[in-house]
Amino acid sequence: MQRDVFYLAGYDPRTYRFYYSLFKKNLNQYKDRFNIDAQLSKSFIQQNDIYWNIEGKDYQTKYHFLAWNDIVKINWSENFKDALLDCYSFFRIYTITGLFIKFGKASIYQLITGYYPFFYVIFSLCLALICGGSVFLLVQIYIHFVFAALFAVFVFYIVNRFLFNYGRKLAVFWISRICSFCANWHKHKKEHLEDRIEKFAYSIFDILKKNQNNKNYELILIAHSVGTIMCIEILERILHLCKEEKIDFSKLKILTLGECIPLVSFQKKSIDFREKMEFVGGFDLKWYDFTSVIDGACFPLVDFMQESGIKTQFKPKYLSAKFHTLYEKKYYKKIKKNKNDAHFLYLWSIQLKGDYDFFNFVTNNKFLEEKIRS
Repeated sequence: MQRDVFYLAGYDPRTYRFYYSLFKKNLNQYKDRFNIDAQLSKSFIQQNDIYWNIEGKDYQTKYHFLAWNDIVKINWSENFKDALLDCYSFFRIYTITGLFIKFGKASIYQLITGYYPFFYVIFSLCLALICGGSVFLLVQIYIHFVFAALFAVFVFYIVNRFLFNYGRKLAVFWISRICSFCANWHKHKKEHLEDRIEKFAYSIFDILKKNQNNKNYELILIAHSVGTIMCIEILERILHLCKEEKIDFSKLKILTLGECIPLVSFQKKSIDFREKMEFVGGFDLKWYDFTSVIDGACFPLVDFMQESGIKTQFKPKYLSAKFHTLYEKKYYKKIKKNKNDAHFLYLWSIQLKGDYDFFNFVTNNKFLEEKIRS
């Protein structure tokens, strides 16, 4: 069995080194726990192709990392001013337009998560103003008005800074960055993403074309988080190429993890994006969409095709990762408290065998569709 896996990360400025380290650590844990045959190579970069190999007795997997973190860095927010702008963007595009009602109907979990950063920023500003104002009223009795005002501004800054740093630990601003980036998807795509999407699509298509006559072969495109939105764009191009050149696409399989596609597809201006979704929906693909309620950055078990107003004969198979069945109770309770960990849990080694098993999906000599209970 030969397999190519293409992994598309979400909105994350970290490089392939972080993801290779994460993969290596969790694969080793998985091997020790379940005694599987999987030898991991070091990571390689050849002609802009970043990859590493996993080999076993009767299979070989080449794991490609589709890097776009450099584009993320261009739009990455680093200070409170950026957080305010992100919240303004969220308010302007998702609230004023009334889109939040549609989000609430599709997934109340995503609605709560989306407004979590917005209200946290408002709360932080109000609390900092109250603290600064209270200090000013108290201190001006004892010192000159100007010094009291300066001291109040200092208190406002300290309280605001503390709440901002605390919010970063809670992944508040990471969530607002995702929402803001997706709210302005068309702008970002035109400025930076278009060429990268084309490059990814042609790279995947070329390998699919080379292996069309290999019976013991599969190509899995794995997209995580905001990467699932890019996945729609990439799939549309790949399938157009397959149609034009009459290439068999049956060896192409798709795994979307923690998808947040409605952040773009629900927008009225996303006509072109929905047309691409409709085109992709015209192909009978082996597509499995895994989400989880504890992942606040996804739309759990939402039929994003139907909810986006798209009618197709084909739909992805919407499945729950059921993380609560894959980990010991004490360990799972800790994970639930950390929003960042919950969002990356799709890439971790499981502790107990269940329906979702990332490392089983990318190793051994069985095809992906044989490993997934649907």
